[in-house]
Order: sequence, then structure tokens, then C-alpha cells
Amino acid sequence: MDTETDSSPLRLPEAGNLLLDPLWTPGPEEIAPYLDGMILSASGWRAVFAADGDEESSNPEAGPEHLLLVGLAARVFAGAIRGTLAEKTSISTPGAKLRVAVGADTRPTGPLLAQAAIRAFLGERIEPEYLFVAASPEIMALTRTREDISGFLYVSASHNPIGHNGLKMGLGDGSVAGGEFSTTLVAQFRALAADPSELQKTADMLRVSGSAAELEIYRMAPAQKRAAADIYRAFTEEVIRGPGPRAEEAIAELTVELQAIRPGIVADMNGSARTVSIDQSILADVGCRLQSINNTAGLIRHQIVPEGAGLAECVTTLSASSHADPGFIMGYVPDNDGDRGNLVVSEAPGSARPLEAQEVFALAAVAELSWLYYTGTAGPDSVRTDQKLAIVVNGPTSMRIERIAELLGTEVHRAEVGEANVVGRARELRDDGYIVRFLGEGSNGGNITHPSAVRDPIQTVFAVLKLLYAPARAGTPAPGRFWLRRRTEHHAGQTGSDAGATTEATAPVTLKLILDSLPQFTTTSAYDPMAIMKVACSDHGALKTEVERLWEAEWPRLENIRTGLGVTRYRYENYEGTVCRPGRGNRTGRGRGGFKILLTDDHDQPRAFLWMRGSGTEPVFRVMVDVEGDSSETERTLLHILRGMVTRADERVAAST
Repeated sequence: MDTETDSSPLRLPEAGNLLLDPLWTPGPEEIAPYLDGMILSASGWRAVFAADGDEESSNPEAGPEHLLLVGLAARVFAGAIRGTLAEKTSISTPGAKLRVAVGADTRPTGPLLAQAAIRAFLGERIEPEYLFVAASPEIMALTRTREDISGFLYVSASHNPIGHNGLKMGLGDGSVAGGEFSTTLVAQFRALAADPSELQKTADMLRVSGSAAELEIYRMAPAQKRAAADIYRAFTEEVIRGPGPRAEEAIAELTVELQAIRPGIVADMNGSARTVSIDQSILADVGCRLQSINNTAGLIRHQIVPEGAGLAECVTTLSASSHADPGFIMGYVPDNDGDRGNLVVSEAPGSARPLEAQEVFALAAVAELSWLYYTGTAGPDSVRTDQKLAIVVNGPTSMRIERIAELLGTEVHRAEVGEANVVGRARELRDDGYIVRFLGEGSNGGNITHPSAVRDPIQTVFAVLKLLYAPARAGTPAPGRFWLRRRTEHHAGQTGSDAGATTEATAPVTLKLILDSLPQFTTTSAYDPMAIMKVACSDHGALKTEVERLWEAEWPRLENIRTGLGVTRYRYENYEGTVCRPGRGNRTGRGRGGFKILLTDDHDQPRAFLWMRGSGTEPVFRVMVDVEGDSSETERTLLHILRGMVTRADERVAAST
């Protein structure tokens, strides 16, 4: 059922738009402040693009300097596509027309920025296939599926405020470009922005208005969008199904159960790109009832970040819906580009609560790892009983993921913050013979389910549905029951008691029972005001080195915390790209990567950690603490200590420079 009938404020661009003043001659000095205001990272290139400079602005206009930079970025990416294709095929491609997918989320400046990119691509003899508004998993599925598409450029700032916008770029595998490729793109972008002739060439491309080629791109956009949605739907079904000899049968049986039970789900779309995606059809087709609110593209009703206040309306709606009909069990809220969706759950009729991002990630991990056993990919019935399983997560993911993985025979590997880094590490492990079905950044709740290379809220929702409703078969317990048995067996092995085993073995598998069974940790939310700091020094390597010195002086004074947690020692970890480097802290790995202090017991088992890193997509410094157990007081104490050390270290480094 839909509750939104307003028309979208977003419109396709007009081919005759004049983007730049014909008399403007842009120079590097004029462009430099706008370039310096951009954040250029593997996760995306971002800035406040609204013409009035207000990050909360709904102004659809962007200034000429920013439009020029978008055009320049498209030209750099066009060159990279040609070079990469030539390298892969051992042929020269100058003069050949290649195809790239272009799309956007629902921010007001999206159509204008996409138009600048499209004109630059045309100027470089790249043929854009424009989807207009599309969720980022949709354009990425299209790119990886269609062999004739060499890459994608997606206009989005994801979870950032509405006045922000930016670019995500990737090649034919459908993942966001990371690692050395991303670094090269940034370097080339900066080089061209410093070249007056390249700026003028880009401006000339953006001034070409009213061309037949551009007009045809916009005329074909609705059809291209429909085709992309069909491809995304088919790919989504493949991802949901997963590997395993019993996967097809398992999905068929799950669908029968769902069509009989017809669980209710609330979706607060918040005007995002998911308003025009496959959510309604794919959930309805398996038997779910979807109550969709705020579902007009571009009408962004509340905070974009799907945490805290961003989940409040979904909580209210789910509470009311579950009161009227206890069959409504959960809700989800995507961010603006629709690659992430955090959950709200109803554990009893008439009430609802939001899950913390780390809790969402842990729940999805339990579901997808259990699904591997259920479908015969892992376990005694699998084709390869020696098959190695792994999960890949980012540095600040809560250690509850290690506890879950241990119970399900899975290794945990960590990489630096950034989706591209996590995807890259998973790819490396697959090359080494691992099955890596589940990966992502637990710190923001977004899970990536292979073969997808991007977060997707539909996968999160289906993970929960599989965990709760997939039926048992002869000799094969249902996924939810399988997890509960593993947890009970582990607890009995540790304590010598099977107390509670009978209850968990016979009680109905409910969402509340599963959530209560998750390993308990107290973790700083990524959007807790205390998790965000400003620092003056730009040398984050020096900052982290100074934090080490301060920590080593602080450690002897933490007797109460050491006793309470049962920790006796600590060690450092640095994160750089797909690598986690243990050792002597930042003295073995300088730079802007994440830095972690792990507190361990006598058996070297981590019981808590303190983590810090400068954001790659926002001008902030992030800190967090993860503590085993229900230990909010300890988490707050360690967080205050960490913040104090960062402040003092920042002052010392700034003073020395």
C-alpha cells in the first residue's frame, strides 16, 4: 500500500540547457578553491554542490565551477575506461565509441550534474546510457551484467546532507573503483584541473547544447531505466538465492511459506532512489505486504542518514501497523542512493524499536552464514567438506562478528574503511579459495552479499526473511533453528550446562528470540555526537603516533577498567586498503588509515577496542569504542579517554608544526 501521491520535483534535463556562460574563461586559480573543497576518496568524490553553498539546501542549481569539475571528472574517467579496455584487450581504442551507464540519486542537483557528465562523455566519444534516477545497486548490477557497458558514473552523496552531491565511478565489474585505480583517477583529475587548456576544453564540451545525440539520450532514458530495473531484479534474485546444490529448492520452499504467512514490512523510502526501484514488486511477488511511506522521488522528508532521527517515522508507522496487525514485523529505511537500509523491528504488537547499525549487520551475518549450511554450500552435506568460509569487514565493525563467525565455522578478515577496500579484500580471499558470501562495513549496518559488490537493503530484508521463515527439511534444520542450536552447543561446551537448550530447541523462531541470541557488545554508534571530532592537524600519521604515546602513559592508570573487562594487555592494528597490519601501531604504518587499540585477556582474546580515523567522505575525525557485554559505562569511559587523547595529540602535533 502507498501513502504518498505527490508528484516528483525531479525532471529530466533539457538538451538545450546553457550550463556555462559562453564568455567565461575558467582558469586554475579560479577553480582551485572549489577543487580544494572536494573530498576525493575511494568511497566517492563529494562536495556541497548546491549553488548557495548550504549543505542543507534544496536548491537544484550548481555553480559553473562545480559543473566544470564534474565535466572534468567525466573526461578523466572516460580516459581511464579507454586505457583499461585497451590494456585488457591488447588493442588500441582511440576513436572507438564506448558505452557508460549514468544515473543519479534524488538530490536536487542530480539532474544538472548528470547533464554536465553526459556532455563531457559525448565530447570524449563515450556513449552515455542515462537511467535518470536509479538506486546505486541497480546501476551497478546493470554494469556488471551488460558486456557492452564499460563502466558507470553515478551522481550521489549517499548519506550526506541534501545540499551535498558527488560522484561514484566504477568499471565493468559493477563495483566502485578503489585502490590504485582510484588513486590514479584522483591524481589525473588534479592534474587536469591545473591545466588551463584542459579546463577550456572541458568548458567547450559543456557548452554544446541542443545536440541530437544528447536529446536522444534523454528520450531513451525511461526505456533504459526499465531495462535496468529488469536486469537488477534478475540479479537480485540470483544474489538472494546464493550458491549451493539446494538453493533453488530452498527459495521455492521459502516463497511458499511467505505466501502463506504474508509478513508485513514498512518501507520509509524518504524520497530516495529506492522509490523507483524494485522493492514493491519483488517483496509482493514472494508474498510480503509492503507499506511504503514517503515514496515520491525527490521529496526528502527527514534526515537522510538512516540512524537515530532518520528512523523515527518508520518506528512510529511500524508501531501503529503492528498494533493493528501483528503480522507486521519489521521496517527499513534506505539512504538516498538506496545502497543501505537500516532496520526497525516489532518484537511485540504495538511496539517497535530501531536496531543499531552493528546489530543489523550481525543479524544479517547470522542469516547468510546459516543459509550457506541450509543450501548445502557448507557443512557435512556440501560438495567440498574442506571448503573455507570467510567474512570480510571493516576495522570498526564490532567484535560480535568474530563471535558469530566462530560458531559458524567462518574466518573473519578485516580491511580499511571504505566499501572498495572490503570488496577488494573479499576478492583476494576468493582468489585464495575461500567462499566469501557475506561482507561489508558493520559500522554503518550495510551488508554486501556476493555476487553483489555493493550494499543493498533488499538483501538485508531477505536475509531476515530467510532466517525466520525458511522451513526445516528432513535432516536439515531451518536457518534460524540451526543458529540457535550452534549457539546453545557452544554455550554448553563453555559452561558444562545445557540450561536453556530445551527452550531454544522448541520455542518458535521469532525475531526477538534471534535478536536476544546475538553476542552482546556495547558499541559507539557511528552517528553518536561523541563519535565525531574535529582536528586541526592534517598529518594523521603523526596524530596517531602521538595517541600511542599518550595511551602508553594512560594504560597503567586503568586498573578498574582492566579488572572489570578481564584484560591484561593490549596491541595495535593499522588499516591500509585491504591490509590490516598488526604491530607497533602507527610506527609501522603511517597515513590516514584506521588505527585500533585492542584490549586482550590472558589468552590474547580481544575484549574491547578503541578505534580512530579521519573520514574519507566528510571533514571529520571519527572515534569509537567496542566493549564485550552490556557495558555502557565502560564504553563511555573509554570513549572519553580516547577523545581526550585525540584532543591532546592534535594540540601537540599542531603546535610542533
